[in-house]
Amino acid sequence: MSRLLMIAPDSDLRRSLEFALRAEGHLVSWRASIGARDLSTSFDCTVLDHHALGNSLEAGEAFCDVFSPVILLANGNDHPLSPSAFATLVKPMLGRALIEAIGRAVASRGTTT
Repeated sequence: MSRLLMIAPDSDLRRSLEFALRAEGHLVSWRASIGARDLSTSFDCTVLDHHALGNSLEAGEAFCDVFSPVILLANGNDHPLSPSAFATLVKPMLGRALIEAIGRAVASRGTTT
């Protein structure tokens, strides 16, 4: 069971992802934006919808550094934040792409020192 942070401003997307992730046994905390003041950094992985970034690429890059590994949900693979993310998944996601990406991201934490 992994502790996940989900950042997504769209409540329908957030509820859908939260349901799927909890069904897989993950503990999910969520916020609507990267600017939330009460964020802990004790998560195994972060799922970040690109709409939660606002207009600041620098803030997004800093967020990815602190909340790594980050799986970015974007409209295309060429999102400017993709180089800072562990993985970029193109919305709408089909099948188990997000679950598998989370598994890889969490496993990568165990191999870094």
